Amino acid sequence: MRIILLLLLTTVFSLHTSAQNNVHYSDLSSKEKRWAIFHPRAAKKAKQIIPVVRADVRLKISENKIDSLIHGGQADAYRHALWMALTAKHIGDKKARRIGQMHEESNKQHFYNSIKEDNALQDSISCQMDLLNNDLGIAYGIGYKDKSDEELKELVLNGVLAGEFFMLFRNKQNEFLDCEGNVVSNKNRIADKRWFLPYCLVATINTSEIPTR
Repeated sequence: MRIILLLLLTTVFSLHTSAQNNVHYSDLSSKEKRWAIFHPRAAKKAKQIIPVVRADVRLKISENKIDSLIHGGQADAYRHALWMALTAKHIGDKKARRIGQMHEESNKQHFYNSIKEDNALQDSISCQMDLLNNDLGIAYGIGYKDKSDEELKELVLNGVLAGEFFMLFRNKQNEFLDCEGNVVSNKNRIADKRWFLPYCLVATINTSEIPTR
C-alpha cells in the first residue's frame, strides 16, 4: 500500500516535468514521501487534477489566449494558478498549499542534482514566482468554491490576463532581465551552482509592465 502511495506522489509532484526529465521516487524529499502516506485521498485527487491542468494549458496556448512560455511566462503562471485553484477547491487550501510548498522545496534539491523541469533548471526567483502564483490560485479556489471547474478555469485565465499573477521579466529577444532591464547571464551557472539569479517579477499582462517585486 505504501509503495502505491509513493508512486502516486511521484505523479503528483511531476506537474512541471517533461517526458525526458521525469522526477523519480528517489528524487522526492522525505517530506513528500511522508505526505503521500498520511494523505492518500488528497494525493489521489491532486493526481487527477494534473492532466486536467496540463490539457487546459495546452488548449489556452493553442487558442493564443496566453503565451507559450512554460518556464517563467503566462503559461507557467496560469498552470500554477489553475493547479492550486482546482486543488484548493477539491481538497482544501491547507493541503493544496502544502503540496505547492513541498514541490518548490524539492526544486532546490533538483537544481543541485542538475534535474531540469521543462528543459530548464529552477532558480530562487522562479520558485518565488511559483509560490506567489500558488497562493493567488488558492485564493481563487477558495473564493470561488461554488463555481464549476470550467468556470474556475475562466476566472483564473481572466486574472492572468488582467495582470493579477506574476511572471519573469524578459525582453523581445526572450532573454531574462533584472529589475533594471539588464540581461541576466546564465554563463557557468551549472558549474558555479548558482541557485540565486537576479531575475525580476512582473505582472502577467506583458513584459513591458513596470517591474514589481
